[in-house]
Amino acid sequence: MSLNRYAGPELAPVGFYVHHHGSGHATRCKQIAALWPDASPIHIFTSAPHYFAEWQGGTVHELPMDTEEGRDPSRDMLERKVLHYAPTGLRAVSERMATIANWIAQSDPKVFIVDLSCEIALFARLCGAKVALVRLNGFRRDPAHVAAFQLADVLLAPFPGCLEDEHTQDWVREKTIYLGMFSRYDARKDTKADSRKRIGYQDSRKLVTVVNGSGGGVRALAYWEQVARLNPDYHFQLLGQLDREASTEDNVSVVGYVSDTFPYLKAADLIIGSGGTNTMSEVGAANGRFISLPEPRPFYEQVYKMQALEKLGLTRAIQLDVSPSEWAKWLRRAGDLQPSRWRRVRNSTKFSNAVMALARRYSGEGISTPASVNQFLFGMPEDS
Repeated sequence: MSLNRYAGPELAPVGFYVHHHGSGHATRCKQIAALWPDASPIHIFTSAPHYFAEWQGGTVHELPMDTEEGRDPSRDMLERKVLHYAPTGLRAVSERMATIANWIAQSDPKVFIVDLSCEIALFARLCGAKVALVRLNGFRRDPAHVAAFQLADVLLAPFPGCLEDEHTQDWVREKTIYLGMFSRYDARKDTKADSRKRIGYQDSRKLVTVVNGSGGGVRALAYWEQVARLNPDYHFQLLGQLDREASTEDNVSVVGYVSDTFPYLKAADLIIGSGGTNTMSEVGAANGRFISLPEPRPFYEQVYKMQALEKLGLTRAIQLDVSPSEWAKWLRRAGDLQPSRWRRVRNSTKFSNAVMALARRYSGEGISTPASVNQFLFGMPEDS
């Protein structure tokens, strides 16, 4: 494949790698791209292009999946190694890496933002790109994370510094840009009354919105029906994928998947959801009372994140397999939460300012005249 440079004084592009598991990675990248302050072309590399359907913010490059039908991915997982997941004998893996390497060689990006993969971060760095690596909460002192954190030019934390894990080492904190708490709903001004009218809620019972995000599995409706029977003073509306589409309980509404969840969050007296970053941020945008059910994630990501949030009085974190009979206690205890504190957390770090700081790092103070791709490539002068 020939390595053709851009003709003319086009701005150097910004590359993004977006992991395919869960929509949060894609949502973050679209939000960063939307706020990038110059006209740098945006290029997305992902095995989940459906998250970018109808998105007009840049060019999407579809990567083949790094798995194979009939092959258990767990057999390729590596523990206490410099790589987490590095299957051999899969042509798709070679094709993924070749696509990224060729683009970096042709395009000379000003920065390659990785959300989220230690392997891709290390590979892009070996290809000569400056890497900005998203890092999540969790205990991440294994060789793969340490190597990726050390080689990354900068680390991006999709949360404010006040939600940093206590065990995070100083050198990691020092090279981190904290992006703050941000969501697609930050500009929404709907009131609780407006939202209840919009979703048609007229019940006098307290409203509980249960959120199942795209990164989680199918939820059993029977479980929430049992919870509802034991708590008749509450009405439960269930968002996301469930194993049935309707309930016979008069205080259970199966909403299913909706693209705009904000009215359901804002209308609620209480929100129940996972410990995912997007879920947390969207609950925060709605100033909601939040009971979190941290899901099993590598390195205890959601557990540590919810522990930090719990210390601020903004959630009650409970086990995912909590018995239906225990929910009365947790619903009652949620009344002690302090949703007014969400504003303080959101304001502690401005997302737009963090993106500007990231852009200036790679485009200089003169954002309007950032670096050009008309540079030397492989020792070839400009007029070659």
